[in-house]
This record gives sequence, structure tokens and C-alpha cells, in this order.
Amino acid sequence: MRIVLFSALLFFALDAFSQTPATLNLMPVPKQIQVNPGKFRITNKFTIHAEASAGDTVLFAAVNHAYQTLNRKTGMVFGQQYILPSDTLKTAQMIVRVKAKSSPEIGEDESYKLQVTDSHLELDAATTEGALHGLQTLIQLCDKDDQGYYFPCVAIDDSPRFKWRGLMIDVARHFISYEEMKHNIDAMAAVKMNVLHWHLTDDEGFRVESKVFPLLHELGSNGDYYTQAQLKELVGYAADRGIIIVPEFDMPGHSQSWFAGYPELASQPGPYKPGPRTQWQNEHPDPNRPKGNGIADIVTNMEAPTFDPTNEKVYKFLDKFIGEMTTIFPSGYMHIGADENNGMAWKLNPAIMAWMKDHQMQSTDDLQRYYVQRVHDLLKKHHRQMIGWEEIYNDKLPKDAIVHKWIPDGMGDIIKSHGRPNDFASHGYGTLVSEGFYLDVFMPAYIYYNNPALDSANNVNILGGEAAQWTELVDNGNVDGRIWPRAGAVAERLWSPAAVTDVDDMYRRLFVLSDELDAQGLQHLSNYERALRRLTDNAPTDHLETLTDVLTPVKGYRKMVGAMMKGPAASYQTTPLTSVSDIVFVDSKTKRNFRQLVKTFLANHDKNAENSIRAYLTAWQQNNALLQPLFAGNKRLLEVQDHSKNLSAAAAIGLAALDKIDNGSPADAAWVQQQANALDAYSKAHNETEIAVIPEIAALVTGHLAPEPTVYSAF
Repeated sequence: MRIVLFSALLFFALDAFSQTPATLNLMPVPKQIQVNPGKFRITNKFTIHAEASAGDTVLFAAVNHAYQTLNRKTGMVFGQQYILPSDTLKTAQMIVRVKAKSSPEIGEDESYKLQVTDSHLELDAATTEGALHGLQTLIQLCDKDDQGYYFPCVAIDDSPRFKWRGLMIDVARHFISYEEMKHNIDAMAAVKMNVLHWHLTDDEGFRVESKVFPLLHELGSNGDYYTQAQLKELVGYAADRGIIIVPEFDMPGHSQSWFAGYPELASQPGPYKPGPRTQWQNEHPDPNRPKGNGIADIVTNMEAPTFDPTNEKVYKFLDKFIGEMTTIFPSGYMHIGADENNGMAWKLNPAIMAWMKDHQMQSTDDLQRYYVQRVHDLLKKHHRQMIGWEEIYNDKLPKDAIVHKWIPDGMGDIIKSHGRPNDFASHGYGTLVSEGFYLDVFMPAYIYYNNPALDSANNVNILGGEAAQWTELVDNGNVDGRIWPRAGAVAERLWSPAAVTDVDDMYRRLFVLSDELDAQGLQHLSNYERALRRLTDNAPTDHLETLTDVLTPVKGYRKMVGAMMKGPAASYQTTPLTSVSDIVFVDSKTKRNFRQLVKTFLANHDKNAENSIRAYLTAWQQNNALLQPLFAGNKRLLEVQDHSKNLSAAAAIGLAALDKIDNGSPADAAWVQQQANALDAYSKAHNETEIAVIPEIAALVTGHLAPEPTVYSAF
């Protein structure tokens, strides 16, 4: 069925979704691009010569990697075995020129120029980093027609909009393996991201080996941590791809795992072990703790394990720990978190409250400021610039601190925003933006692409931003699919000019990027297929995939809150992430193709588009019956039975709507309303997933394709 469906769609897809000359298949879109007539045909005579410092080993490794990638992509056997500084191939078809050897650093010149004619290619960059970016563009330019592989003739002059373009990966809630981190670093390099913000500690786990304080990882990690040798190797691996690693050691809250080995640093006596803070509170009931109902009350009243800022031993400990970590992470930055501390652990400690009174502190906010200042001074001693989530912001914060914006508007009843990005920047603080870039809330890529938090980011102190992947609902088996390809949309927003805003073209290129990342070794597509085989007990997955390809997880925090509120017996750290909602992609490629077809059909009743729409609808209508043998006796698939039935019924409505249009018999208002009501019912979530294509089917009934929502509720 899938083969028949895709064959029917192929003609129209090739016609409707071909490359746009202004953007080609590039992601992110370059600052300036001129597409010229002609093509450079790639043959087995393709050669590269690099004019760069002989000591620039990173550059030569990257040139060879790009050459080998093109070799594999084209299937040709190129004549050069290896590109060396000693090569004298002045007549090579491609020349790479780099003026100065450099290492990744924020603010480094990352610009490059790439010229492709029908006879030769030239890549010029001021630094190694610029050349690395240009080589990624070269790989993306490689395309194929009926005559073979080629590069389109272009003149590209490129540099980033923002100097800080990051991805934050949390490895504390679920440990992400060393190999998976390498896959994500490779994907970051492909889209010109230059900062891996590594969230290494939290309540649930301490993921770094410490030789100075070994109980941190021995008792705080449940055995899942990176050795110092692995950490140093990943730092080097990232640097070779133009990426710095900024470690985050979360404090004073989010710190339960620190205290498993060193409880004397905490505000309460413990005992402690790594795990969700809800678990700690359940195991340490306190009659004096305020009882909360609802998320807002829980955030306000939950007592979470927290450092004791009044204990001088804390600062002596952190001084030694920070000193040790600087030998592993050479970048000039360290993130301290400092978020979501409601001060409850301090309020419930009489000694801390007495200390605050002696020091004329009016609230726990004052104590938080004191702690942040003390840690700032320690970091400065060790030549590190402090970064913290926006809760560090106050009128006495040192000007060299970097404020990391994350709390979105509309969360005031749950957690209070401390300002807009320009508020921090206008007061002289370097500012990072992750508001609107949280990948773990399951928003489609266009939401990140149109992030309003960057609309007025015109202050030089706004350094850039980061996509953020928290891992309460992510593990080693689905992390790639939760981050990619959506992070590519964030990368483009941080690199490309602000005027690049075409969502349809973004999605076209995003799915090209997805396939390219798969070819280069990212596991997001293969993990999806593997997970489906697990659900079917290795039976054929074609019909199941027809359904799951149009399912997406519920948006916002509903899925995460549901998991966290099930109690300690169903900890999100131990619950296997193998349900359909853990598997399906947030952005359905099928939905985007179907939406484009519906848009084209409604605009001019294009017959090719209608035929492709009918092929989709017919497959969906018939698929429920085809899935029944799989549903029989398979408890794991019960969660999608309702969706299967509803998709079939919705598709039947869509076919009926097309028949009415073809017959020239306008649908009466009562029929339209009846079908709209049915489709609305089919759009409801079941078992934390929803059918993505209902709005497009509804458009066939009403004759109007509604704009996609610009915002979704977080809860």
C-alpha cells in the first residue's frame, strides 16, 4: 500500500516541492546567495587543494571529511586518496583558502565565501571556523539530476546573524551515551551551531567523573556518568567541528545528586540519593511544609534539595570542584543554572533564617543573590565567565555575567519572568535566548522558526540563543528524533538574516536536512523504524507506519506533567520510553506534504494535487481494516486504535468533500457543520498523541485552509 501511495504522489511532489532558487537545499540559508546559470558536474576527476597553515590539522581533517562525504554520496571513486598540506595540486578543481588558523571561540570571524562555476570551485575564509562552515554548505549543495551529481553555480557570501548558536542537551534526567553525544555534535556542525551547552548535573543524576570529590559520581550517578577521558575527548571532538562545550553544573537548586555523596553541603540533613525531587519530598514528609494543589502551588511550595549558602564549606568545595572542571572544559564559560529555586528549603531551616536576619536579608531572594555573587567570584578566580538562567538577574549582578532567558510570557501564574531579552541586554548584560526554543514541549518547527523572542533582538548584547532539550521524556533511544530535524529550524533562525521567514520553504529544506543527517549517521530515522518493529513484535510495519506517520505527541507540558504526577512507583527515569507518543515525530513530514497539496488544490483545483490528495485519503481510509490483525492481542498498540478508526473516518469525510467539489454540488451548511463537528472530535488527543492532518481534511470540507496556530498552550 505504501509503495502504491508514494508512486501516485511522486509526480506531483517532484513538481511542487522542487528547490527554490534563492535557498536551494541549504539550511541555514546563507546571508547572501546568487544562483547563476550552469552546473559544476562532479566526476571521478574531482580534486581539492587547500592553501592553509600546515599546522591547521583541524582544517585538513575537515577538508578530507567533506571530500569523503561527497565520495560516498556520489558513489564515485575520486582520484585523491588524502588531501595533505604538502599537495601541490595548483590545478585542482576546488581550492580552499584559509588566512589564519583558529580555534572555536565566541566572536571569532566565521564568515566564508564560496564560488562555484561550471569549471571550478573556490572557498575562501578568514579563519578555520569559517572554512568549516563553508565545507558544510558545499556538502549541502551537492545535488543530482538525470545526468548525475553536480553543484549548482552559485556565489555565496555568508556570515552568522548571531555569534552564539547553541544546543542544550540535558543528560541528568536520562543519561545520553558518549556515542549519541557525538552524533548530535556532528548534526550541530551540519547546521553551523557553535555551542554545545551540556546540562551535566541535576536532581536525577551527576554525570561527570570527579577525581577530587569521587562520591559525586560514585553515589550521585546510579553508575551512568562520563569519565574524564571521555569528557576531554568529546571536547576535542566538538572543537574539531567548530563547537565549544559549555558545561552546566546546576546550583543552588536542582542539586539533589550532589548531596548523595556530600550531604553536609545541603540545607536539610537528608539522606539523599539521585532521583526526581518529587521522590525526595515523598520520602521526607514535613508537616511544616505548605501543601500545594495544582502546578503553580507545587512550584511555589515544593521543598527541593538545595545548597546551603550560609555554609562556608560550600564555597571551599565549589572552589576545588570548579578548578578541577576547568582542566576538562577549556572554554571561557561555565553555566551555573540557578533556576527554579523557590527558597523553601531555606525557609524551613531555622539556622539559615537566623543567618539571613543577622545579615539584614529580607527574603530568600536576597540569599539567592548572595549565593550567585559568591559563585560568580569563584568562577572569575578560575577565569570563567558565569552564565545562569534568568533567575540570576538582579540590580547588583556583575556586568560580566551572561543572563540566559527561558521563561515565556503567560507563565506568570506558575513562574515569574524576570524580563525580556532586551531588558537584560539594555542594562549591559550579555543575553542568551532559549525562550521559545524549548524542544521538549513538542512544538512544531514553525513555532521555533517564528519565535517572537527574537523579533526585537537588535541589541549588541544579545549574543544569540540555544535550542533546549530536557530529557524527562527522552532517553538514548529517542533523543535524536526529539532534537532533529527541528533543531535545524532554530539553527537557521540564529544564523540566517531575519528576513528569511518562508515557512513552507523551511519545511522543504528541513526534511532534506533530515535525510542528509540520516546519511551521515544520525539515528533519528532508524530509531523510529526500530521502535515500530518493537511494537509489532517484528511483524511488517507498513500499515502501522501509515498511521504513525500522521500522529504527533500532544503539545506543551501535558505529557511530562502526566508522567511526573504518577508517583514514585512510575518514575519517569525508569518508565521505558517505548509508547507511540515516545516514538512519533513532532513534525509529520506526511502532514507537511499533505498540507501543501491541499493549499495548491484549494487555490486552483489543480488535478495533480487532487489525485495525490485522493491517494493519501484512500490509503488512510483503508488502513484501519488492514491494521486489525496487528491490533489483535497486542496491548501496546491499543493506545492508537481510536486514532486508526478516527483517521479512517476522517479520510472518508475528505473523499466525500472532494466528490462534492468534482460533481459541482456545493455542500450545504448543515452538512459542512456536521462534518466539521465530527472532525473536531477526531482531532482530540488519545494516549498523548493526536492526528496531525485533521485541519487539512477540514479544509476540504470548508473550502478554506485555516492558518496554523501561532501559539499553543503549555498545559
